[in-house]
Amino acid sequence: MENKSHIRTDKLIKSFKIGDQTIEVLKNINIDIKVGDFTIIFGPSGCGKSTMLHTLIGLEPPTSGKIFVEDQDFYAGTEDDRAMYRRHRIGMIYQQPLWIGALDIFNNLVFSLHLLNYNREVMEQKAHNVLSIVKMEEKKYYRPLELSSGQQQKISLARALIIDPSIIVADEPTGNLDTNSGVELLETLLEVNKKGITIIMVTHDLEYLRYANRIFHMIDGQVVEDYRPKRRFKQTIKGKRGEENGDSSDVRDPQFLKKMNL
Repeated sequence: MENKSHIRTDKLIKSFKIGDQTIEVLKNINIDIKVGDFTIIFGPSGCGKSTMLHTLIGLEPPTSGKIFVEDQDFYAGTEDDRAMYRRHRIGMIYQQPLWIGALDIFNNLVFSLHLLNYNREVMEQKAHNVLSIVKMEEKKYYRPLELSSGQQQKISLARALIIDPSIIVADEPTGNLDTNSGVELLETLLEVNKKGITIIMVTHDLEYLRYANRIFHMIDGQVVEDYRPKRRFKQTIKGKRGEENGDSSDVRDPQFLKKMNL
């Protein structure tokens, strides 16, 4: 049986007013992310990837069209409704993690549960559990800035997991990481995905496309390819932003993935 829809859009359009001009950033987006998909959104800079991500999770209201989350019209409710959904159901990882510098790793994790009204014992148990998942238990009493960028992103993933999310959203999570640290983070995300958590990730790094079972290729505000790779985990595409020997034209080809035959 086909997986249920997790996030679906219907004729999604997002425009911004700049002076007396209207700039259409998202153009008639129709996608359906299934429960348990490992989805990657990629494309050249300025194509609308982050805007689409923010619109999907309730941070940017659409100009027209609809977004359905778990079959509910996401923008039919209030802004507080969407904020509560994010707080309880969506774990988020950013390119640049934000920490409470005065607290160690363990208490940064515990603090993220205070607003959810857990008691201290449950919060501490959850913190231990997520540190185990990302294999960072031995760093729990370090301050965040004492860790490498790769280690900080693993802790960011732990913080995303601590709320028991149904979706993890990652916006360029490897942007500041070296290749080895990026691969470690993606391998951990993959293990999380195998437990049934939906992953939605924005990236410029083509080498990570192999982790996805669903890829949305965007150009100029449109999804030009909605692709399910045939050989997941097998093929690595070298380069970033489609650059191959300095040439960024490949990723602007609307049949890029089809020609790669992933």
